[in-house]
Amino acid sequence: MGKSDIDSSYIIDNLERAISEGWIQAYYMPIVRSSNGKVCEEEALARWIDPEYGRLTPDRFIPILEANKLIYKLDLKIVDEVLKKMKAQADAGLYVVPISVNLSRIDFDTCDIVEEIHKRVDAAGIIRDKLIIEITENVVASDLEYMKAQIERFQSLGFHVWMDDFGSGYSSLDVLEEINFEHIKFDIKFMEHFEHEKARIMLVELMRMAMALGIRTITEGVETPEQARFLSDIGCNKMQGYHFCRPVSLQDILARYDKGIQIGFENPAESPYYDCMGRINLYDLSVISGTGDETDAHYDESILHRYFDTLPMAVFESDLDGFVLMRCNPAYTKFTKRFLDQIHVGHRFDYKDYTDFTLGSVLSAAVKQAATEGGRVFFRETLSDGSQMRAVACRIVVNSVRNVAACAVVILEIVEPDDVAEINYEQIARALSSDYLYLFYVDLESEDFTEYSHSSVDDSLSAKRVGTDFFAASRRDAGKILHPDDRERFISSFTKDNVLRTIDENGAFLIGYRLLIDSEPVYVNMKGVRIGSHRLIIGVNNVDLQVRLQKAYDRLDEERRVYSRVMALVGDFVCMYIVDPETGSYTEYSSTDKYDALNMSKSGDDFFRDAREESIQVIYPEDVELFRIMFTRDRMIDEISKNGQFMMIYRLIIDDKPEYVNLKATMFEENGRRQIIVGVSFYR
Repeated sequence: MGKSDIDSSYIIDNLERAISEGWIQAYYMPIVRSSNGKVCEEEALARWIDPEYGRLTPDRFIPILEANKLIYKLDLKIVDEVLKKMKAQADAGLYVVPISVNLSRIDFDTCDIVEEIHKRVDAAGIIRDKLIIEITENVVASDLEYMKAQIERFQSLGFHVWMDDFGSGYSSLDVLEEINFEHIKFDIKFMEHFEHEKARIMLVELMRMAMALGIRTITEGVETPEQARFLSDIGCNKMQGYHFCRPVSLQDILARYDKGIQIGFENPAESPYYDCMGRINLYDLSVISGTGDETDAHYDESILHRYFDTLPMAVFESDLDGFVLMRCNPAYTKFTKRFLDQIHVGHRFDYKDYTDFTLGSVLSAAVKQAATEGGRVFFRETLSDGSQMRAVACRIVVNSVRNVAACAVVILEIVEPDDVAEINYEQIARALSSDYLYLFYVDLESEDFTEYSHSSVDDSLSAKRVGTDFFAASRRDAGKILHPDDRERFISSFTKDNVLRTIDENGAFLIGYRLLIDSEPVYVNMKGVRIGSHRLIIGVNNVDLQVRLQKAYDRLDEERRVYSRVMALVGDFVCMYIVDPETGSYTEYSSTDKYDALNMSKSGDDFFRDAREESIQVIYPEDVELFRIMFTRDRMIDEISKNGQFMMIYRLIIDDKPEYVNLKATMFEENGRRQIIVGVSFYR
């Protein structure tokens, strides 16, 4: 670590030389995404490699530079090194992930650090969201109002700001309430106390809180596989620590790639997919996993024991040909060891290997169906010991880059062999017929069929008719009883070959259409499944009420979301516009008397052009250039797609004096058309 007799005067006297001669270097600590194990960001850390004293750790020079108000020079040097590194990495053909830099409270007092960083990033030609600003909880809490304003300046320019060392002080929740952070980094002390079960429970609840607030999470100090696995299970988005890699130089990173020993950078185009997959907390069902018979005498002790004893839950990744088990909690691991030991984390399995008589075939079919169609798929499978698994699969997110989808599977119940009742076809038909308009039992070899109906009078099952040539008869009937707009689609798809092929590929044949009942269209779903190798059961279910309710709900839900967005934008509002994102045409929706006095255009063909042209008359002169740079259609739409909204702060000249205003924009859909709503409110 070099000589121990270094003093503060040496650091102060040699700072400029250390910067100019390259003694100060940036080392990079990888941040690994929990859902794919790839490097999704990096943190830049300062290292002073002195020709006389050797390698100096940050605690030997950073406090000295802060005490003498010189730390801004070091931090800007690190920013410069990060920008050079991004260019060098791109030239080497590697993915370029965002890199975070740490700022001190002194930086904000000794220079306009926001403007200094802004100028450097733009001059380097780097997209602003590639450089992340990290500020510790204690720095923010030291002067909350001032730091809030500076953070919002960064955010309005397109930089992401993270809170570092979350949980290290006493103001964590106050800070989160006041400032919108995209990420929080959990203080290293959480991992230092990892062995204590109460500490792990605290982590689970804090992760759940962050997830509810829409905040991504990073945990520092990860040093063991057990810690990494636990954090992944509870939905921690990203991890950082010596378990993955120590801080390394750019030269070391490139050398690792040459040797093939790198962790690997994440493809930025796939980041949203893995971000969504990683936010699943595999302990989130703990509330319903207890026995419900705890007493006051032993509840406090037992709750710690059962907190992590949740339902078996796993995340699969599926494509058209097969699936991979990506993540699972310990309860699911125990389940697979008992029943499905062949399905384990990291290994790929092909759907063709799971026939109707193979253990795991129903699960694989459910994963495939959920991945392909979306929604929830409830399923049952008889296990090796005769017990029955009852479970649900649902699609989480689709990755269009690789054409795959992530699906969650939860094992809801294991029914032991003695409790699994013998079921015959008549019982199945009787149970189902009350929910179906028509129920058909088809012999696939002869195509003879029996149609069953349900008696609402005595709850009995009776045969309605027997027929032959099932598929041809169904297509003939379709021409008479289906809605005209649905007939051609049904007739072309409802052939024996197509129905059986679809069942073999997906586990079931599904089609929705409208029946004409008393000359009125009624929405129905048809579902067909095999019974053994030579039988087919097909049910036609009345879903008219559900479909119409869903459509009404969707309309109400869209109205609710639009209304909530409007209310979020309005606040102490100045004006509001509705803008067509494709053409740029716009209309003023509402405004105050003060805004009307500015004589801004109330409608036009190009919102962004008009706003930039009129800005010189109404925006405070020092803010005009920034407004014209930031206020473009492409930038606004890009920010909305990434963060849900676009935001910037500037000053309007109102009553001959500058007034800070906050412009926010977000997207909504109305009558099938996307619209941008833009609101300007007074900044308070």
